[in-house]
Amino acid sequence: MNKAAKFAASLLIASACIAGAQTSPPPAAPLPAVLSNANRLFIANAGDQENADCLRAYNAFYAGIDGLHRFSLVSDPANADLIVELHYEIDLGASVVSDGGRNGARQFRTALIEPRTHTLVWSLTERTNYAVRQTNRDKNLDSAIAALVTDFGTLVSSQPTPPANKSKAPR
Repeated sequence: MNKAAKFAASLLIASACIAGAQTSPPPAAPLPAVLSNANRLFIANAGDQENADCLRAYNAFYAGIDGLHRFSLVSDPANADLIVELHYEIDLGASVVSDGGRNGARQFRTALIEPRTHTLVWSLTERTNYAVRQTNRDKNLDSAIAALVTDFGTLVSSQPTPPANKSKAPR
């Protein structure tokens, strides 16, 4: 058997091994304990303070987490068991033309941070469609934030393994 034939045979064997390994999903890794042990949350607004959508999202997210009735929300990160940073991100590379202007795809991302080590332990993301009309933009924002609150509530109550991805927000 020449070198090329041996190489081709080894590729076929490797492909068969990989395909066979993919027939069953790997076991779920455990979630970081800080997610289930946290009782006190500090919610940080990592968005643009001058952007009305960021402030609306932060207020809605804060109220939604408070509505879970599972956590004590604290005003000092030094008193928190978990820091939740809410990020409002615009992907300028994936912009869409709307009403003659260019508007990037938007998403809300939470970074869940262990406060003593400043370790990022998890993140959650929900995307939202941009809308020209403020009423539609508010509806899209509210829907994305509600999904993010639901995702967070499911995550922290799904010990010991992460929940399945069931995001309903637009992509």
